[in-house]
Amino acid sequence: MTALSYSARLAPFQPETVWTLEGAELVERRGPRERRFPLNALTAFRLAKPRDGRRRRVLTLAFGRRKTILTAQSYVGPGRFEDRLAGFSLFARAVAGAGADLAPRARFELAGVMAAREGLTWVMGLLALGTLVMLLLAFSPGMTGMAIAIAARMAFVLILLAAITPWLGRGEGLDPHALPDELLPAS
Repeated sequence: MTALSYSARLAPFQPETVWTLEGAELVERRGPRERRFPLNALTAFRLAKPRDGRRRRVLTLAFGRRKTILTAQSYVGPGRFEDRLAGFSLFARAVAGAGADLAPRARFELAGVMAAREGLTWVMGLLALGTLVMLLLAFSPGMTGMAIAIAARMAFVLILLAAITPWLGRGEGLDPHALPDELLPAS
């Protein structure tokens, strides 16, 4: 039995990356480096396409805190990319099918360029960091009152942003066994 694989060069100074489905594992090889991802640990399958309808696709696979990113285009030279959508579609469909069978709790979704939830999470993290810095600044002489007042306002905004989070969508759901042909052409 042969293993299904897909390859693309992601950046100018990197060797070509090869992803291979070997049994119940996704193996990523980039030069001498190899990473293995068990498909039963898949937590998110996020497929993104550009809004202008061109052939570029990006697939992000999350395995807990680890993730790998596959693209449908391979870097050739400055400003030039090779279209590999046919092989990418075949590989993405195989990963989706195997991932859905081995990790039934995984999320399969269509993502935008930057989902609102992810952007809000970054803003909340930076705001929390700023609040902590202000509280640490409160220990310096002469800054106590002002630092605590600013930290309190930042914490209030953080609480308001946290209250918005449940109403933000995660992305449009996808059926892993019936991925749309307009996203991943079958031929």
